[in-house]
Amino acid sequence: MLAQTCRYLCIAGLTALFFSACTRSTCGADKTAFLDQYHDLLEEARSADLPASDPGWSKYDAAFRSYVEECYDIHEPEMTGKEKRQFWRQSLRYYYQRYGDGLVKELKGKDKSTLQKIQEETKAIFDEPDALFDDAAKGLKEDWQELKERFE
Repeated sequence: MLAQTCRYLCIAGLTALFFSACTRSTCGADKTAFLDQYHDLLEEARSADLPASDPGWSKYDAAFRSYVEECYDIHEPEMTGKEKRQFWRQSLRYYYQRYGDGLVKELKGKDKSTLQKIQEETKAIFDEPDALFDDAAKGLKEDWQELKERFE
């Protein structure tokens, strides 16, 4: 009887550990892992270069929503202002890449939870006057480089 109880406790413990590890790996064990995974997702989506109507976007969209709606809140307290601004600027770029000229139509769509989160966080972060200046030169340089690459 005692052996059977120990077996059940071990199985329950291992199951809890497994699900705990899965949750951590999705959002990253720490801020650095989270930001690296998020950046990797965005790079993979950019490299895929899918048209807006391609069903291949579904895997990127699901991961993107998870990072924005769940993982960001976990790691946000550890993030610097610059990291937050970069996260949300990249999020806006993802939306533009994802929907392109159809972005306006998407903004009027039914599922706005992710977009609302992006809008709220972006407004809060970029309303800090110093934030715009800290980041402006780097952001402009990155945007210019991206535009230049698109036209080459």
